Amino acid sequence: MKINYSCVVAASIILIFTGACRNKGGKTTENANYKVVANDTIELSEESNLIGKLESESVTLSSYAASIKTTGVISPIPTQYAEIAAPLPGRTVKSHIRIGQTVRKGSPLFDIASSEYSEIAKSYAQSRSEMQQAERALNRVKDLYDNHVASSKELEEAQTAYNIAKEEFNHSVAVAREYQINTDNLTVGQPMTVRSPVDGKVLKNEIVIGEYLKEDAEAKVIVANLDKVWLKANISEKEAPLVGEVRSVDIRTVANSDSVLHGTIVYVGGMLDPETRTLQTIIECDNRKGELMPNMYADLTLYIAERGSIVIPKEAVLQSGEGRYVLRKVGERRYCKTSVTVQTAGEDRLLVLDGLKVGDEIVTKGAFYLIDNQ
Repeated sequence: MKINYSCVVAASIILIFTGACRNKGGKTTENANYKVVANDTIELSEESNLIGKLESESVTLSSYAASIKTTGVISPIPTQYAEIAAPLPGRTVKSHIRIGQTVRKGSPLFDIASSEYSEIAKSYAQSRSEMQQAERALNRVKDLYDNHVASSKELEEAQTAYNIAKEEFNHSVAVAREYQINTDNLTVGQPMTVRSPVDGKVLKNEIVIGEYLKEDAEAKVIVANLDKVWLKANISEKEAPLVGEVRSVDIRTVANSDSVLHGTIVYVGGMLDPETRTLQTIIECDNRKGELMPNMYADLTLYIAERGSIVIPKEAVLQSGEGRYVLRKVGERRYCKTSVTVQTAGEDRLLVLDGLKVGDEIVTKGAFYLIDNQ
């Protein structure tokens, strides 16, 4: 790519030389201070006024603990949250709960009178009875066969009848389980009791006695255990490589900004979101005090474990239309434009995430005299 450079030179106070230093048709472009010898490399002339104004130093590692600041949305842990609707169409006849009540897994929530439930109960009872009869018949034929009274054909027929009856019974059990029907208390003619699939507190109860509920109706009851919650945060693409080194997480909410909670990363996404270019990260937080509620926003600070990092002065980094870059020394009076990915590391320092390695020599002072105007 061809690069323009504005050449700013200090004279008595500051004299500014502006000129487009562009490679045209592969030819070298020169002025009194430097010449462009490649698309991304310039060479200062021996008489250049800039030589005394540019300072450079070798890149080294320094101990530094980075941090990532982002926001997150609080949500229940999926395995501890349930939205409960009527599994079968029917009319509500009883409610067993109230808002705020603590329930256990399997606790009754509400009863519905449903003709489809009655058919399931009837089918279950009938198939169980037929299987029991077939089992008794099979046992009788086995006794007769052992005493040489029944033939092997009769035994085979009894065994086949039992197998068929057992398959029918297993099917009725599977249907009951699909609708979370407890077959131990299944009675024909009785209403269906809808039970909680999780331990937790009743957060929503919109049961109205006498209301007819359709099979596709929205959830009438929400039960959730919020002693622990998740915060779903999106980490920017440039900061994503640091997530694996997070040692602690601080959490602050708008509702209680003076209180600091702590969390632990439990999941890091395996791919970036193609639209937002961010990495989903899930943080689990103790919420036994009830300070965090679903759908609440929180400010997160993720602290990275201290490590050897490349930290450079802010003034060493320049900005162009293509992004941030530094001037890396590649020879006597020669400097190459090198793209870098950086993060703020203090008032006047930047953490280099990508683009430089230990031993590189870069311009740390006076880089602004060679500004890319493109």
